[in-house]
Amino acid sequence: MTAASRHAVRVAALDVGTNTVRLLLGEVENGRLTEHLRETTITRLGLGVDRARRLDPVAADRTRACLARYAAEVREFAPERTLLVATSVLRDAADGCAFLEGVQADFGLPWTIASGEEEAALSFAGAASGLPSDVAAQAPPDRSDMVAIDIGGGSLELAVGLPGAPPPPFVRSLDVGVVRLTERFFAHDPPTDDEWSDARELVRLSLSQAVPPSVRERVGLGVGLAGTFTTLVAVKLELAVYRRELVHGHVLTVDELEAAALRFRAMTSAQRGRLPGIQKGREDVILAGVLLAWEACRLFDLARVTVSEADLLDGIALSLAVD
Repeated sequence: MTAASRHAVRVAALDVGTNTVRLLLGEVENGRLTEHLRETTITRLGLGVDRARRLDPVAADRTRACLARYAAEVREFAPERTLLVATSVLRDAADGCAFLEGVQADFGLPWTIASGEEEAALSFAGAASGLPSDVAAQAPPDRSDMVAIDIGGGSLELAVGLPGAPPPPFVRSLDVGVVRLTERFFAHDPPTDDEWSDARELVRLSLSQAVPPSVRERVGLGVGLAGTFTTLVAVKLELAVYRRELVHGHVLTVDELEAAALRFRAMTSAQRGRLPGIQKGREDVILAGVLLAWEACRLFDLARVTVSEADLLDGIALSLAVD
């Protein structure tokens, strides 16, 4: 499959991650996606997986219930092509394949487990497809590459390349997602100064080792993907009801990320959960998320990052329409 489809292809893309399960139904024609339905459900499938390397039975049941509902919506939409892409949690869990085989047998959803590098490339493709036309022009000529920063529950994906020319030549996946960091470091709520410092040291070291200076110096444009970035915009705008059109393309400055980190550090999870814009199920992990967002921007010397609603899920959908 090498060329984009010349006719409209109905597709169903599913993303099973460490914290969320997502569904996208749409049509792709000439490399453009028309969305019919997009859903996100927090199931926390990755609960305890970083330690146990096996799925928690209750979390697995929650996720199966979500996928049963999504499968019914897929059948009603009747797509030509369907794919469930599993990411970090099912890369890590010893029983991940058995879980997915059961999902396919019971709900008819074909699946694959994406490597971290494949996930990063798909996220870049999705972000590039939805990038507002005026954003790419903001990068200086000597730093014309875009970095797509995809913060997940189990891992962080980075992809660097020219926004109009996927696939990206540089991709990395780091095991420093928001659920993983929270479970490893934040034993107290809010975390102690030592817990925060230890988490920040690991994040900084992981990022600096993953991305050589020769790659960093090419980057002049940052795009932030997934729930951490969209939640930070929702909190900034105090969106009691989420509005995707206000979030997509919104700019967060690195100063705003630092301020959010300081603000969330002083709060308990329950207090964060009462803020307008915090979806239930993110209140405990948003602190690790803003730490990752802040440090990723600092690594690439970015003063700002553009938040995108087009992400991994869009990348999966676009890939399904390739002939």
